[in-house]
Amino acid sequence: MGFSVSGSAAILFIAAFVSVGILYSAAYNGYERVQDADGSYDDRMLEQRNTAVNVTNATYNATGSEHVTVNVTNEGSTSLSIGETDLLVDGEFQSRDSYIDWDVEGQTNTTLWLPGETYNITVDAGTNGSRVKVVTAGGVTVTAEVA
Repeated sequence: MGFSVSGSAAILFIAAFVSVGILYSAAYNGYERVQDADGSYDDRMLEQRNTAVNVTNATYNATGSEHVTVNVTNEGSTSLSIGETDLLVDGEFQSRDSYIDWDVEGQTNTTLWLPGETYNITVDAGTNGSRVKVVTAGGVTVTAEVA
C-alpha cells in the first residue's frame, strides 16, 4: 500500500468533513427559521388574547339619508390600528374610503386606537342595516345587532 491508498483515504475524509459541515449549517439554518416562526406565532397569539373589542352602540339613522353609526370600545390591553380595523354591515365590507365620518375619542388625525378609547364610524347603509361586524388586525371580531 503506497501513497495512493493514503491519499485517497485523506481525500475521502476531507470530502466527508466538508459534507458534514454543509449539512450541519443547512440544518441549523432550517432550525433557526422554525424557531423564529414559532416565536412570531406566539407573539401573534399573545396579541390576540390581549385584544378585546365591544360594540357599545350600533344605530340606524333614516332621517334624510340612511346611515349606520357604530361605536366600538377597545376593552383589551393592545393598541389597535385604525387602518387595520374593518367594518361589515349585513356581511358587506365597508371600505374606509366609504366612511362618511369616523373618529377616535373626537380625534380624526390618529392612526391608533388605544385601550379604553371608543372608535366611532358612520357609513352609508343604503338600506336598513341589521347587523354589524368589526374585525381587528389580529382576527378578533365582534358582532352586534343594529338598533
